[in-house]
Amino acid sequence: MSGVKGTAIASVVEDVNRLLQEGRLSRDALEARLDAADLEVLEQKIVPALWYPIGTYGRLVEVLFEVEGQRAHEYLIERGRRAADRIRATGLYSQLSAGRGDWGNRIGKILVSLGPAMFKDSVWTFHLLSTDGPLRWRIEMDVEPDYPDLCRYSTQGFIDHLSRIYGEGRVRVTSERSSRTLSSATRSRMAPRRPPGGAARSCDARSRRSRPSGSPTRTPPVRAR
Repeated sequence: MSGVKGTAIASVVEDVNRLLQEGRLSRDALEARLDAADLEVLEQKIVPALWYPIGTYGRLVEVLFEVEGQRAHEYLIERGRRAADRIRATGLYSQLSAGRGDWGNRIGKILVSLGPAMFKDSVWTFHLLSTDGPLRWRIEMDVEPDYPDLCRYSTQGFIDHLSRIYGEGRVRVTSERSSRTLSSATRSRMAPRRPPGGAARSCDARSRRSRPSGSPTRTPPVRAR
């Protein structure tokens, strides 16, 4: 079963519980929407080094997306940015301990090494597309069919934030989803502006996911109180 590391789900659990405490979300609404195992996770102390079910992660993210984010994808992207900052501050991942000057063009490869550390049973690959002029690269991410599509926006924000910290110039990251069965892909494109006195850098990162056949059953939206 695919999973997500505690370092990634901790803030999601914290924020869903915050909405409950603030009265912006009712317990009845959660119980109608979530599985029993999801509700158990909400009551647990999250351990950063443990794996948690990816399905639980996705359903909790969807609650935040609907209630607090008002179904705006930028909300999820910003969550990914904040998550990157928190995870970097923990010092748990040696890949993020290098100084800015040590990263250089290796940023894409380092990001790829972080993926499987955060998402169980995922495979991330790095492809350098161009070094002639702006630097362009692509990341492909193969995940299990149950990987929640909404989570790609958080991943996009994660990549965006770390690229801005350790990269050179300005960056822009986008993503799109597809499945192998649909012959399309999730892709993040990075196209920084040319910094004064230096070469511009741009990257193209692609994530690719499997999707089970048939259309998933749509769950009813969570209603905020």
